[in-house]
Formats: sequence, structure tokens, C-alpha cells
Amino acid sequence: MGMAGKLILAILAAGALPGAFAQSTQKLYGVMDAGFSYSNGNSAGALTSLESGIESGPRLGLKGEEELGDGLRAIYVLEAGININDGTSGQGGRLFGRQAFAGFSGVWGTTTMGRQYTPIFLAYDSIDPFNTGTTGDMTTLFGRNSGFASIDTRMDNAIVYSSPVTTGNFSASVAYSFGGQSGDVSADSQSGLSLRYLNGPVKVVYAYHEMNNASSLIDTSTYKSHFLGSVVDAGKVRLHLAFDQTTQGEGYKSQSYLLGFTLPSGQDSFFGDYKYTENRHAGAMNSGQYALGYNYYLSRHTNLYAAVSYTLNDADSSVNTDVAGKSVTRVQLGLRHIF
Repeated sequence: MGMAGKLILAILAAGALPGAFAQSTQKLYGVMDAGFSYSNGNSAGALTSLESGIESGPRLGLKGEEELGDGLRAIYVLEAGININDGTSGQGGRLFGRQAFAGFSGVWGTTTMGRQYTPIFLAYDSIDPFNTGTTGDMTTLFGRNSGFASIDTRMDNAIVYSSPVTTGNFSASVAYSFGGQSGDVSADSQSGLSLRYLNGPVKVVYAYHEMNNASSLIDTSTYKSHFLGSVVDAGKVRLHLAFDQTTQGEGYKSQSYLLGFTLPSGQDSFFGDYKYTENRHAGAMNSGQYALGYNYYLSRHTNLYAAVSYTLNDADSSVNTDVAGKSVTRVQLGLRHIF
């Protein structure tokens, strides 16, 4: 067992002591996910490999809360990423690289501090028919700057406020990440927000994210992204629609579009989409992707999955490949267990 697992078990053992945490609860949870992946997008030739976390990132987490009275609760989450294929820690070797935060929750909402997801990534995840997993992941084309570097999914040094769902079915989140630079409070900082509306079969989400001094091929000026998405449940099929626009300085602007579907049916679920991105700066870096996915649920906690994508790149674009202009086919098969 790695250091993260030993530390989590030690915390659980402490929580089990009589009187250690009055009126408190702790829960150990996780996701194990691994599978096979094929891609013909490499300059050295096709690659078949065993990969970790194709549909969902493997993790081992501990979350808990303590009742403080009058509806107020103290909450925390510690979540370690794990690379199943070699047993190393994810997120660059961080101990709790996926999430690590503490805060308070009450009738007024929730406020948390630490390493957390950005509101715009959570918005992507709520709209994407692939739930930001497998080769059909929305962030393959959405939320990218001119260097085709994906927007950060998490923020360090962050404080996040999330409102409760109102009687009008609206909810919101606001986030700010401190850059931690002496003499300039805005340097390397990030900020974001999301607004959500849910009314029966219709979900609509708007999100915004901003990164100061974001590194890219253009410059280090402020990077901004606007996202608007919707899911409409039409009974036997759910329709997914999304639009994303990113800008940086005067020299870069991109716009991305998605049209997708989900067909749930008992133990089976079929889903797919078409995504397209226009990158407006020197050179044509436009890309499109067709993707299809399938889940078969063996139980409430375990499923088999398959996904295939076909990406078309313009002459200067290189999504899913190290060869500009190459069209790429990717196929993935795997197993996921959630506990």
C-alpha cells in the first residue's frame, strides 16, 4: 500500500476512537479504472497500451463532516490520484493531487478552501455525454489555448462558494485562486463562476474561467473562457448541446461546438457526439472529432466500457497526435469499479 493509502487508513483509525470526533462521520471511497487503448496518431507508428483511468481517474479518497449545531457542518475531502498501470501517484506525484480541501456547509451554501475543481470543469462534466472521460472527452477540443494545452481542471490555493439550489431551480458557484506572488496579488491568480438551471428534463449551465499570466504559444496575457451547455431529456434519448469560446490577448480566439446524445437502456448505455473547434490566429488550427461510447453495467458499482473516436485535423492542428494535419483513430476498452 502506498503512502496515501496508509495515511488515509491512519485517519480512519483515529476517527474510530471513542469521542475522537463527536457527531462526525467519515467515508473511504474510490474508483479503480484500467483498460486497453489503441491509437494510430503517433509518428513512430500505431500504439497499443494498457492505460490507467480511461473512463474515470483512479482515486482513493476520504471525506467527512462534523455537525456543529444550527445546521452548520465542518467538511473536508482528501483525494489521492493513482496510476493503476504502475502504482504511482497521479497529478505529477502529489499525495492528494485530485482534491484536498476543508470548509463549512449550511443552509446558506458551502464554502471550501484548498485544491479544488474549477467551476468550468464541473460545468463541462455535467454536460459532456462522455462525462469528461475516454477518448470522447469534451476537453479534447473545449477549453484549449493556442498551444492546445487544456484549461486547468483544478485550482490550488482556492476558495470556492457554492449556493444551495433555490426555489427557482437556480444554483451558482464562485471561485478564486490566489497566485501567491509577492507585490502583485493578481499575478498567476485564477477566478471562475458557474450558473446552473434545472427544471424537469432541462438543464442549462453557464461557466466562466480566467487565468492571469497563462502560458501559451501566443503570450502570457489573461486567458478567458466562456462556456454554455444544455442537456434535454426527451424520454428515450438525452440531447447534449454545448458552446465554448476562449480568448487570450489580441492574437488568439477559439470557438468550440458540440452536439451529442445519450441512449440509456437498463444495463446498457450508448452515447456519442460531434465536436468542432475553430482557432482564429496565424495558421489554420481547426479540428473536428466524431466519438461513440458504450457502457455495460455488471452491477451498481462495476461496468465495462468501450469508446472510439475519429479526429480530423487541419494542416497546422495536432489533436491526439504528434503529426500536424494527421487524422487519428483511437479505440479504448476497459473496466471501472466504483466503491
